[in-house]
Amino acid sequence: MLVDPVDVDSSAGGPEALTVADILQLAEVQAGQPRVVAGKDQLHRTVRWVHVAEVPDIAQLLRGRELILTTGIALPDGGGALTDYIRDLAQAGVSGIGIELVRRYPEVPREAIDAAEEWGLPLIALEREIPFVAITEAVHAQILNRQLAELRTQERVHRAFHSLASGAAPGDVVRKMSELASCPVVFENLIHRPIAVAEHSVPIEDLLAGWQTRSRQRSDDHPGWFASPVEPRGQPCGRVVMLTDERHGALPRAVLEGGAAMLAVAWLTAGPPAVLERAALRELIDDISAGRCRTIDEVIVRARALGVVLRHQQLTAFAVRSNHPFCSEETVCRAVERAGCAGLVGQVREDQVLALLALPANRTPSQLLADVALEVRNGFVGAPEALSFGAASIPLGPALADLGRALTQADEAAQATLGSGDSRVATVDDIELRGVLRLLSDDRRLQRVVSGQLRRLWEHDERHGTHLLDILTVYLDSGGNKSTAAARSHLSRAAFYHSLDRLTVVLGRDLEVPEVRTALHLALLATAVASDVGHQPWLKSGRPDTDVR
Repeated sequence: MLVDPVDVDSSAGGPEALTVADILQLAEVQAGQPRVVAGKDQLHRTVRWVHVAEVPDIAQLLRGRELILTTGIALPDGGGALTDYIRDLAQAGVSGIGIELVRRYPEVPREAIDAAEEWGLPLIALEREIPFVAITEAVHAQILNRQLAELRTQERVHRAFHSLASGAAPGDVVRKMSELASCPVVFENLIHRPIAVAEHSVPIEDLLAGWQTRSRQRSDDHPGWFASPVEPRGQPCGRVVMLTDERHGALPRAVLEGGAAMLAVAWLTAGPPAVLERAALRELIDDISAGRCRTIDEVIVRARALGVVLRHQQLTAFAVRSNHPFCSEETVCRAVERAGCAGLVGQVREDQVLALLALPANRTPSQLLADVALEVRNGFVGAPEALSFGAASIPLGPALADLGRALTQADEAAQATLGSGDSRVATVDDIELRGVLRLLSDDRRLQRVVSGQLRRLWEHDERHGTHLLDILTVYLDSGGNKSTAAARSHLSRAAFYHSLDRLTVVLGRDLEVPEVRTALHLALLATAVASDVGHQPWLKSGRPDTDVR
């Protein structure tokens, strides 16, 4: 008799498949007082379905991973027939055999036990009579329930990955994998450099310590190491590793498979492999600047994992600003390489690149910075005067805060000198009034001050076609000396004085008061600086936008 109510395939070897050990724990099986008499070390075998088989030549009808239940009534006798029966079932790939000891055998025959041990096949004695249909129903229900749960898990993981924006970066995918699986995740390239990391609850310096060495020594199924190759268009580009011992469930497998597929797409959309490595370095620079790193060791380990060695070297913060759209981190990376030093380089914005440079033993900071700046200028697509450079020294054995502070100061120095024509590598000590105004050019409080100082003058010149703004500029640039200002204006002294009187009336202020002249001069400088750096969010045709008036 063959009982096969449902053909359920829980995907061969799948982590959610029911095992022989699982089935032995079912109440319906326990009622038969099961006893494992052979193959005790093979109870992890998975079961695809259950056969009740009372014919000796059942092996030819099987497809593998079945649990065979029999009363033994039709089993062959003598001449090694039981040995052949066990051998045929083992070769057919069955997961185990259960023999009921009621109708024919008081004990499982020794021949069957020896054959099952030889073939490593679980052989179970059922001491009491039980309805086999109850076992088949219970097992098939378990398999179906597990399949349904796995499908639901796969759907949940699919929705989670689908929620990522189109063109998600590898870092986004890895963070989503870590969130779903509750474990650290690392995406590495073919030379085992981490491209994207989500540390979860493990300190990243511990996670990445000696990463390349460890990774080279570990296969995809190493204990605590659940990994999958990432193969865009069938071409290997690296692998994604989930650092967890939990792999016997639908969730880890779905996260790993879905994440590997998403990373393959991210790889294709990101461009050449070097682009992804630069993105990882950029993320590290951004994390340092934003204070997201926790320790200096984290920075050093993450940098080393990406091929940049920073330990035991003097570090210098370096910043590049540009009002030209083609100042890229690639330009700065090449410049750092040509200058003969190691460095973390990251493009924070289109016009802003930050770097941490490791000073070689035979170079001074000023020599290194001058060399890097020269190489940037040589590789820059555009006018060299569109560039500015900033730097800040970092103490030996720095604290984490020192790195972020130095990057900020270097960038402020570069921003303050942008548009000034100054080709030096500036520091914060070099910032003067114009530099301060460049740093504050986007501050709406400064914009309101400028508007308050000059609005009446802008409106008067526009309404009457006069040039009182030019008169004010010449007068203030002359230090408030009327005679000098008149000469510079190329007007007669009488005409200039008349314009100056008119200017006083329009402004409603006494230009003889030094504080008034200072406030007006600052407003004019701020306007000029905004034009110098190409920043005019609050200037339009020489006057402020209405929203700041």
